[in-house]
Amino acid sequence: MSCLIEAGCMVDGLGGEPKENVDILIDGQHIVAIGPRRSLPDVSAVVIPAHERMVLPGIIDAHVHIGFDASSDPAYTAKNQSPAEMTIHGVRNAHDLLAAGVTTIRTLGTPHHIDFFLRDGINNGLIQGPRLIAAGRGLTVTGGHGHYYRIEADGADEMREATRDQIKAGAGVINITVTGGVITPGIRPGIPKFTFEEIQAVVREAHKAGVRVAAHAEGKQGVNDALAAGIDSIEHGYFMNNDEGLDLLVERGAYLVPTIMAYDLIANSGERGVPAEAVENARRALEYNTVGFRNAVDAGAKIAMGSDAGTAFNDHGRSWRELSFMVKNGMTPMHAIVAATRNGAELLGLGEQLGTLEVGKLADIIVVDGDPLSDIAQIGNVTSVIKGGQVVRRSRP
Repeated sequence: MSCLIEAGCMVDGLGGEPKENVDILIDGQHIVAIGPRRSLPDVSAVVIPAHERMVLPGIIDAHVHIGFDASSDPAYTAKNQSPAEMTIHGVRNAHDLLAAGVTTIRTLGTPHHIDFFLRDGINNGLIQGPRLIAAGRGLTVTGGHGHYYRIEADGADEMREATRDQIKAGAGVINITVTGGVITPGIRPGIPKFTFEEIQAVVREAHKAGVRVAAHAEGKQGVNDALAAGIDSIEHGYFMNNDEGLDLLVERGAYLVPTIMAYDLIANSGERGVPAEAVENARRALEYNTVGFRNAVDAGAKIAMGSDAGTAFNDHGRSWRELSFMVKNGMTPMHAIVAATRNGAELLGLGEQLGTLEVGKLADIIVVDGDPLSDIAQIGNVTSVIKGGQVVRRSRP
């Protein structure tokens, strides 16, 4: 069935000026025509009148933990929730993300490979949710960050084997925790955990299979080692404020996914059930993270949006809040929108299919009330959502 969106204003995700009074015609899963109001061929189509609203590409959240419930202590949740409980949360989270206009996600660490099952359920039409690129459990060293739900391996040979096992199990991306992190008890963020040789073994093995690698990296040495080894994205990037790291980031064309919101929510939680150690870690990390982010913006680095949804007080379905933090820390609203659309698609290897409103692309489209270019928070006022040409949410005009 065809669908015609009558947009009052269209932001196409390419970063150029918005276009007013545009019609977007969808046939099947794809955008087949874009043109000025009433200029397209007259076809029988479901009409979505959005004359007073803005139309944008579907949001891409490149860093979520789909099975986590945003409780105050994610480490406790990961250790103690059963696979059944976590799956139930995952189904709800997937629904909430899609309803909020997030049409594609990348999961970076989920216990029990729950994200694999959710991905397959979404693809088979059993449950409703975003398009999902799944990392499965992710890799860490013995006793490393998130060791209570990730695969522990040591040395280049074990890392190579663990990478092969994850790809065999169905991973569409490999996630490695190169350094310590904020929420793992007894581990300081920024402390290197992987050796360069271990990172390199993972990257080489994954790339041979055409699979990308995302590195949780929160310290200078870890960030620099990951980039030198050929990593595809730096997650968090705490201490990305050294010249070597920024130069490598730009030179290698890797992406930064800063997850500023996740640090802020923990650092300013008022210790509402968040372990004191995690609060202290987050407060220290937040300062360096925002400085590094601003430097990356100024350096012209590639940046994609990731909310780290599922961590403390970081509810799924509110990914748009990360865009507010990105704008607060130096991005223009248009730059932030591109980070959450075109850049996200390119990071996930889906740039030819998603991320922009162009003829031939999959019709992942959202309609919002308000003007996110004046106030980026308005992007959270989603009224309609289309994923792959299917209207999955539609509000009254």
